[in-house]
Amino acid sequence: QKTRISIQHRGSVLMHLNIMQQTKYLCWVILLSAAMLGGAIVMTASAAMAQDADPAEIKIAVVDVNGILEQSEATRKIRAIIDEENQKFLASTEEEQIALRTQEQELDSQKEILDEAEFNRRLKQFQDRVSLLQQKIQRQRREFDLSLQQANEQIRKLLFQIITDIATENGYTLVMQKQNVVLYDSSIDISKEALDRLNDRTKDMTVTFTNKDN
Repeated sequence: QKTRISIQHRGSVLMHLNIMQQTKYLCWVILLSAAMLGGAIVMTASAAMAQDADPAEIKIAVVDVNGILEQSEATRKIRAIIDEENQKFLASTEEEQIALRTQEQELDSQKEILDEAEFNRRLKQFQDRVSLLQQKIQRQRREFDLSLQQANEQIRKLLFQIITDIATENGYTLVMQKQNVVLYDSSIDISKEALDRLNDRTKDMTVTFTNKDN
């Protein structure tokens, strides 16, 4: 199944998923990123399950969400696209930057020739042009940062779906963020399996970059 990632300048993704355990009990899976709530990923059983379930039935897994996202091919591909677009934008401002440097040199050479009022007028024009370019660059940088964040959230959402699938298939009732666990058996670490599945699901992914200002 081909995954399509659309990178835009606006929007966000609500990162939570539900999982239905194959028992009579309904379990809600709330998967939250480390940046949002300290890095815990928790599967909380319903009240009925909490009251009736045998503690011995609890099956725990750990997963390194941030590590998976950092290593995933999808994340690398998205970053490459954003970097490429950023370089294109900076190249498009090169002519204006050269013109400003030339104007600055001219002003510097004329400061002893022009009267104070005329020099200040030209200096103000130069400063206004510099300010406009700086604002343009800063605005575009924020847009690129937002685009990267939005795309990463889409990948994160897909990863949470994969973690949910693994948990359902293996009967895990509690999945913890790896960084929050002091000691665990490596056999309950599902990070590699989740990474492999994520890379497989996104290997044919297409990435489109949409600038809404155009």
